[in-house]
Parts: sequence; C-alpha cells; structure tokens
Amino acid sequence: MRLRINPLLAKEFHQRMRTARAPIVITSYLCGMSILTFFLLYENVQGQLYLVQPTKSQQVFVLLSLLQMTVVAFLAPAFAAGSVSGERERKTLAVLLTTPVSPIGILLGKVLSSSALLVLLVVVTLPVYSLVFLFGGAVPQEVVSVLAFQLLTIVVISTICVLFSTIALRSTWSTVFSYGTVGLMMVVFGALGYGLKGLYEQNPIDLFTLSWSHFFYALNPLYVEAALEGAVSADPSIWVTFVEFYAVAIVILLVPSLWRLRPQWFSWLPFWSRSTEKQYQ
Repeated sequence: MRLRINPLLAKEFHQRMRTARAPIVITSYLCGMSILTFFLLYENVQGQLYLVQPTKSQQVFVLLSLLQMTVVAFLAPAFAAGSVSGERERKTLAVLLTTPVSPIGILLGKVLSSSALLVLLVVVTLPVYSLVFLFGGAVPQEVVSVLAFQLLTIVVISTICVLFSTIALRSTWSTVFSYGTVGLMMVVFGALGYGLKGLYEQNPIDLFTLSWSHFFYALNPLYVEAALEGAVSADPSIWVTFVEFYAVAIVILLVPSLWRLRPQWFSWLPFWSRSTEKQYQ
C-alpha cells in the first residue's frame, strides 16, 4: 500500500533540500554551535577539565538553548514569510488552486516545508547537547522538553508567517508583519512581563500587575524555555498558556487566510463580493 503524501509538500521538500544551500546552512550552523559549546565549557573551567561542575554545565546548557531559540525564531520568517505571497507574485497561485490540493492542504504543506530546515537545525544539535548532558549539566527530561518546545515554537512561528503571507498581497508586507510578530514575541512580551513584575515588587499588594506579568512572560518563548530548564522561578506548566494563546491567534488568522485562497466558501456572508478575481492575482 503506497503512502499518500501532500504533493505540494513533496515538491517543496525536493526544491528546498536538493539545493546546495540546505547542507551548507546545516553544516555551518552545527560547526558554529559546536565551537561555541567547546569554548563555553573550556572557559568555565579555565582549561582544567577535572574542574567541570554540573552547575557550570547547566549555565552552558541554558545559554546554548536560549541562543538557539533566538536564532531559529528570527530565521523562521526568512523561510515562511514569502511562501504564499511568492506564489501570487510569480502568478502561480491561481494554477496551484486548480489542483486537487485543498486550501488547508496548501497552507499545511507550506508550513511543514518552511519549518523543515529549521527542524533539522534543532535535531542536528543533539550531539552538542549530549556534551553538556555528559558533564551533568542537564537531565534527559530537560533536554527533551527544551527540544520539544523549540520544535513547537518553530511550527507556531512558521504557521503565523505562512498565514501572514497568505493574507498580505506582497512578500514585503508579509515579511514586515512576520518579523514584527517575532519581535513582539521575543522582545515586547518579555519587556512587558519584566516591567509589570518590577511594578509588583514596588507595590506587592497589587496582584493585578503580577498576574499580567505572568501572562506576558508566558507568551515569551525565551522565558518559557528558561522555566522548563528551571533557570527562572516559574511554573513549568507555563507552556500551556503559550500554546493556548497562539492556538487562538492562529485560528483567528486562519479565517482571512482561507478567504484569500477560497473566497467562495464565504459567499453566504452579507458583505461578500463577487469580484474575487483579485484574490488570486
């Protein structure tokens, strides 16, 4: 029995993985992470390997994981922001919509193909994390949870970028929206959480600022990952709020995205217009 696969996903995989860029990016990234890991471990013990301590290795593990999260988060829009808008600019979107692949299948194929290379970047760093694990810097559960959350974040950001690419008419605008969203997740939400926590420390009676501080921290991937590693004093289940919030955001963005791809599905709405040709151009 032959396994059926999304033809768009298969095409995207062939195009992205058969070029010279994919192995060059993966090799360069792995070499860079390996050199950085050896440098940090060497610096922590001043060259005396018998002085390796689990606490110092834990610091290396936290630093490497947060650095990797930052890199893959800001790389995701580069791969996903022009996935659908690029098809529209090349005048191939209308042809793509005439295939048996449904609009949801198109979006799913674009999300998976856009995040595939980033997933490989995370997977190939497993040997690097194993060095820290051997020195007692982390337990297997921490490594698994951190890597799983990084993969989840890649899919979330890639999905949002693909939806922006579908809603926007040009790749320029989708790129702006995508990087703006990543900046909001990685910087703004963290700054809001930090600021509100500072207000609470000045006025411990005000629990309103504390609850909102925890909420904004829960939307920041770096803080959630640090909580999974035990680097900050937060509930490890903080990732549930992260998943719930961005799941709602994706569902909200999915509606206008489907309208862009298949406006006929929304013909029952009173404000629907029959002049829908521009959606495909």
